[in-house]
Amino acid sequence: MKTFFKLSTLALLATLASCSGGGGGGGTVYNPPSTGGTTTGGSTGGTSTSTYGSYTSPNILASEFVSSLNSVDGTYSSAVQLYSNETLRSSVAGQDDWFVIYDAKFSEYKAVSLQYVRSIVYYDYYSNNRAVASEFRNIEHGDIVGGDLNGDRYGNDYEVVDLRSSGYYEGRQSGYLYEDEVGSTDVSLMAKESEQKAFYAKAAKVSFVYSVSLETSMSMVTLGSKIEKMLSRTNGEMTQEDQLALVSDMKTLTGVSLEEIQKATQSASAKEDVIAKIAAKLGTSASNLEQKVLPEVFGITL
Repeated sequence: MKTFFKLSTLALLATLASCSGGGGGGGTVYNPPSTGGTTTGGSTGGTSTSTYGSYTSPNILASEFVSSLNSVDGTYSSAVQLYSNETLRSSVAGQDDWFVIYDAKFSEYKAVSLQYVRSIVYYDYYSNNRAVASEFRNIEHGDIVGGDLNGDRYGNDYEVVDLRSSGYYEGRQSGYLYEDEVGSTDVSLMAKESEQKAFYAKAAKVSFVYSVSLETSMSMVTLGSKIEKMLSRTNGEMTQEDQLALVSDMKTLTGVSLEEIQKATQSASAKEDVIAKIAAKLGTSASNLEQKVLPEVFGITL
């Protein structure tokens, strides 16, 4: 198996694109870090030093998260504005559950992924919501220091949003709208809904052409949109940071790493393993994967 993971493949994926795609505290302990170590927390940046346990809080509610932010910040002005069942982005297939808050610390509105908050890793004596909020602030500080003032780079985990006169919130990074579907008939909102319909139509077409599951085709179209944004920002060039982000996205989509694919070039059994894994993840047959999806979409020739 020979891999041709290059810009032409990314451009091909970009042609698939047309559109990209809140409120529960306990904790889960796993793999305590070694004593005295410094460990990176969260998925976007920031670090925490601890000699204690590693935790997440998979059941934290949006309201509990905001209450904990108030405790960490020493203010009581931050508040939930919209819960996940009130935001348009949450209704897009393949998207997380999003909620919008007023962030008193920065005097701005933010959209936050509930799944992201629940995945934040922190180190403490015990699981607690305050540590989640504290680690979120650490991550946010790391993003700001790194030059990302409006959230994580692509607005995949959290982003600053602007409240428009029509009453909906618009993401500065992603361009997504966060608003109750029933609560607004704004022309811009209607245009965004039209884009979403186009997204579903394109995903259905990709599903048919490549014989993959609809869930997979929506992920492919979303990834294509992300790549298109990357290329438009840099005049067709892919930065090293973008490439690293893309490698991570490709692993999420296919279920295998580039290292596993490389090993498959040297072993028939490893190749069979990788083919089976990817086929199962994409919801297609091994033969269709090998003959059509891999070479045409991912630039991998058998």
